[in-house]
Amino acid sequence: MDFPELPFLRTFVTVYEARSITAASARLHRTQPTVSYQLRRLEEALGAPLFERRSARLVPTPVAARLFRFLGGFARDLQAVLQGDEEGRPLEIAAVSGFGRYVLFPRVLESERLRRALTLRYPSAEGVFRQVLEGQVDVGFSFRATVHPGLVLEPVYEEKLVLVAGPAWARRLRVQADFQDVPLVTYDEGDYVVGRWLGHHFGRRHPRWYSTAHFEELEEVLELVARGQGVAVVPDFCITQGRALRVVGWGKAALTNTVYVVQRAHAPVRPAVVELLGRLRGPGGGTT
Repeated sequence: MDFPELPFLRTFVTVYEARSITAASARLHRTQPTVSYQLRRLEEALGAPLFERRSARLVPTPVAARLFRFLGGFARDLQAVLQGDEEGRPLEIAAVSGFGRYVLFPRVLESERLRRALTLRYPSAEGVFRQVLEGQVDVGFSFRATVHPGLVLEPVYEEKLVLVAGPAWARRLRVQADFQDVPLVTYDEGDYVVGRWLGHHFGRRHPRWYSTAHFEELEEVLELVARGQGVAVVPDFCITQGRALRVVGWGKAALTNTVYVVQRAHAPVRPAVVELLGRLRGPGGGTT
């Protein structure tokens, strides 16, 4: 098999991410016939199809999925080395939702350079690791740690985990001796947060709390708690004015949780990433 030319590999990675010839052509600043031609040449070299067309989207074949896992980060790194910081390419970030929405995005808005060209995604913690490892994004942020030879994690922010309740539930929790049967409003990725908070305050003998409602995002959680439908464990940065929320504590030191910046090992670091990390670690940042 003849080894395909490097531009063909970059075209494949872009089409894989966009799932569309049209969208990939716009990103690559090439005509659609050119992108289609390069894909055909790559398929001829591999001897296997890479995409199936279903409605208006392209669906990768198993061969394409394996090739992308191998090439995704390589193609991005090669492009960065050959073209410098690629000022015209958006800074692509994957961040867990709460931190991404309440902390990271406001920092991005502070910089005209960063907000001018930005793609910000909110996958799960595992999704952050996968997207960084596969080269789908330039940098990731996760409240959970992992050990992988292809990833480098560094602490970048400390969030404080607090129990919030509406006025009625806050009064009840402060005076009752039995903390059983408390309704808990939960959210995606919240099991880790709630488990840490209960262990910190109650040790191994957790009280019996039950989930009364579950949401994908924190906004709905905070709204339901403010209406008196239960309590929730959330990072303190998402508590804003305008809602009837109370932080409930029992005299123990506040529980903090580390947020990590996730980058691929040995990958070039874009200057835009350096600037973003400087804003997170600088005055007003969350690291100690």
